[in-house]
Amino acid sequence: MPDRTCNCAPAIVRHSVVTYTRDKDPGSLGLLDKGLEMTDTRPQPSTATVIDREPSSPVVIHPAVDVRSVLFTLAGNQLLTAVTNSEGRPGLPRDLPTLGESLDATARRIIHATSQHPEHYLEQLYTLSVLEFEKQWAIIVSYIALISTDRAPEDSGDISWHEVGSLTGLSETDRMVIDYAVLRLRAKLGYTNIAFHLLPVDFTLTELQRAYETILGQRLDKRNFRRRMIASGILTQTEEKRRDGSHRPAALYRFRAEDDTATYLTPPWTESADGASTL
Repeated sequence: MPDRTCNCAPAIVRHSVVTYTRDKDPGSLGLLDKGLEMTDTRPQPSTATVIDREPSSPVVIHPAVDVRSVLFTLAGNQLLTAVTNSEGRPGLPRDLPTLGESLDATARRIIHATSQHPEHYLEQLYTLSVLEFEKQWAIIVSYIALISTDRAPEDSGDISWHEVGSLTGLSETDRMVIDYAVLRLRAKLGYTNIAFHLLPVDFTLTELQRAYETILGQRLDKRNFRRRMIASGILTQTEEKRRDGSHRPAALYRFRAEDDTATYLTPPWTESADGASTL
């Protein structure tokens, strides 16, 4: 799994070892050693557990690990992504993995808490080690998830959906993760059929082309696009047709599930949607 590492070293303190653990109290890091106290201003609530060492032993503050998910869906010829405002500023849906919980399971828990629609595709995107939130050292494990809906998802609670290109106010880290998620999605259009995870089961070639154009952010030649899609052999034409407006009925196509290449290069030991290994 690739890693983006900052050149900054973690803070070193003497005589105590501090390890971050999840806590409901967003207030402070309680340093139990000799009554010391440090304030933690990160939006992720944490506490510190202190283990005494010999005076000659240095103490390393271990970075917190947090999982962030980029949820994509298509609606109204726009590529939308989910943003949470629970921390007083817009950001990606996130949480900390619990003890015994895999990273994939954490990502799915975040998705299910964010959207009323299940993910049709999930992939671990990138791992970053960065300084953020008052120079706190953090390891970010990011995921990309694709959701297919028949209409634009509704905002609920602290979750809102925005067109990817119109997002503002994000942290530098969240902006990097979203930009790379878009880059990964666009790149996979060229060698997988990942776009089908953003479409309904049955679709017209026009709807398929619009999906590609929305993701790529550019217009495609209609005749060349249709020729390439049909020649690829990944489509099956159904017996149904759909009429849109005054146009003549258009044939409906369906993705050939047995040729699903969206998980190309995905390790066989990744977890399925139910949390079980695919081995």
